[in-house]
Amino acid sequence: MSKRWILRLVLALAVLGLISCRLFAPSGERDRSTPEVTPVEPATAVPSPAPTTGTLAVEITYTGQWYRETFGYEPEAPNIRHVVLVMPAGEQSGLESAGWVFTSLVFAPYPEPFGIREDRTEYRPFLDYVYDAPGGMATIDLTPGEYDVAAAFVAAALPPPDDDAILYPGVTGGGASNEFQAVAVVAGQTTRLSIELTDDNGWGFVIEVAGR
Repeated sequence: MSKRWILRLVLALAVLGLISCRLFAPSGERDRSTPEVTPVEPATAVPSPAPTTGTLAVEITYTGQWYRETFGYEPEAPNIRHVVLVMPAGEQSGLESAGWVFTSLVFAPYPEPFGIREDRTEYRPFLDYVYDAPGGMATIDLTPGEYDVAAAFVAAALPPPDDDAILYPGVTGGGASNEFQAVAVVAGQTTRLSIELTDDNGWGFVIEVAGR
């Protein structure tokens, strides 16, 4: 046999040996090649949407004495209701002072909507700008811009002693900041405003109770 054929036979046997090793090797040893790793694309941070509103936080504090004695004023009393009048700057056409709106309100227990006195119906559109401030605190989300703000509390007369009747409807009084204060509301920020009411800010009036 020639050397060429011997060399071919040796090469053939070597190839067969390699194939046999691959076929009969333990499964964990058949392929020790490094597995392909698919690169992971870094997550793209999605920016948070820009805030479209700002917050107006109003605190109303009554430091007088007359309403405490006459109406039993307490911030959380059921016959006391605090309100904030918030109007976009320049929209007070025909409104001489905030007090005209406040003194036109007819008391209603929270959270029932306020009514307007029958002889003051021209002020009904301003109800859209009246916000409740339970306990004298209000947090209002608003479109950024300039606003005029005033505050008040409305009081309903208490029932007579030893009387189980509910609060008299239509008998009201209250204290108000008649003058507007200018504030700026900024998107994503909180504008804080403290309003103090004294007996000098008060008003009182009695409307005849239906059925009396």
